[in-house]
Amino acid sequence: MIVKFWGTRGSIPTGITAPQIRAKIQQALAGAAGLDLADEATLNRYLERLPFTVQGTVGGNTPCIEVRSGDQLLIIDAGSGIRLLGLDLMQRGFAGGRRQADILVTHTHWDHIQGWPFFPPAFIPGNRFTFHSPFANLFERLTRQQSPEFFPVPLSYMSAALEFAPITPEQWQAIGRFRVRATRVSHPGETYAYRIEDGQSALVIATDSEYKRADPTSTETFVDFFHQADLLVFDSQYNLTEALDKPDWGHSTPMMGAELAYRAHVKRLALFHHDPTSSDDKIWGGKEQAEAYLLRRHVPSNACEIMVAFDGLELEI
Repeated sequence: MIVKFWGTRGSIPTGITAPQIRAKIQQALAGAAGLDLADEATLNRYLERLPFTVQGTVGGNTPCIEVRSGDQLLIIDAGSGIRLLGLDLMQRGFAGGRRQADILVTHTHWDHIQGWPFFPPAFIPGNRFTFHSPFANLFERLTRQQSPEFFPVPLSYMSAALEFAPITPEQWQAIGRFRVRATRVSHPGETYAYRIEDGQSALVIATDSEYKRADPTSTETFVDFFHQADLLVFDSQYNLTEALDKPDWGHSTPMMGAELAYRAHVKRLALFHHDPTSSDDKIWGGKEQAEAYLLRRHVPSNACEIMVAFDGLELEI
């Protein structure tokens, strides 16, 4: 299974600012003192050694994840990241029509559907997209998003065939070669996590979820749902202080992700749905805090790999 992140930011698209770019350049130049940057080999070696927080950025697009198994394409959520995925798919045959993909929707808050009207393959006749979710009125929700009061192009203008297939929570459902199971998570409105398996690997998407209690009884359902996942994509929008200050906002922390991943024997944990106010340094700091938390629990460093999900990250699981 191949997993690629096209949008990893939460709440609202968040572009990097000019002062933030300047700060990264300043950090890079300060560390290059004494090096002959006119020498291309020296320059390339130096750039490769720079931490990601200096040479890159987590990105600013809202949630969209591409999952591939063989020739089957599954898309999770349609945040602003789906626009870039769409442009990429246009180069992969969708520009000619007669292509198909399935789309899982965790919920319909704006940051998880706002990119759909900007998805180029949906305007190509002959393409077909099947939406899967527990929401019986998903078609109406997407239609309202593109009503004239909010958007100039109606959903009906999209020329691709759009189909809507229901998912029953807590039951396995076949979507091509994938089998998918949905479970309800704690977030304002109705929101679902998904476990996706293809017979070789298991992926869990648990974004926009809050866990107010960490005791085994309160978290047993989620530990079972996450059990032995090859990759757990976990909502880590807040640090601990922010989570305590924002009860019922429906988001979690890197440390809670680490705790649940450890209990569930997850192989890799991807921190996801980064707050729009969080800098790259703060986001990577959350990763370090989660790793330190597991060390304090005397968890071996190779028991669960913790990573930051960023726009453009591609993994094979």
